[in-house]
Amino acid sequence: MRIVLLVGSLLLASGCVVHTRSPRPAPEHPPPPPPRPVAMSRDEAVDLGFRQCRSRGYECRLKDVDRKGRDRWEVEFFASSRNRRGKVEFEFDAWSRRLIDVDEKMKERRDWDDDDWDDHGHGHGHGRGKKRGHARHDD
Repeated sequence: MRIVLLVGSLLLASGCVVHTRSPRPAPEHPPPPPPRPVAMSRDEAVDLGFRQCRSRGYECRLKDVDRKGRDRWEVEFFASSRNRRGKVEFEFDAWSRRLIDVDEKMKERRDWDDDDWDDHGHGHGHGRGKKRGHARHDD
């Protein structure tokens, strides 16, 4: 009988194996939210404006920078090329930095260059424009 008990207990012991589970991974935390967008600074707006102006083939000189509300930057340049001059204004989205609008107010230059003006015997600023008072001519 002892043998039966011994064999029985061995059979029961082998069938009563306690299964342990591996520890569950901790519930996954949601990823952190993306960083809040930062509005474009004045310097960044000017830099983007210069790049846009030069990409159009102009020599550019900054005229004005203005932030319109919270969402837009307007950057204006005096611009010139070999045969045109005038103003170019760029409007950028302050958050996405996307170019929204371009306003080019360019005029064709005269037939002669500024250096040729001196060769014609004329000095700069001595033309006959509107006069005040009784003086009609400089000459």
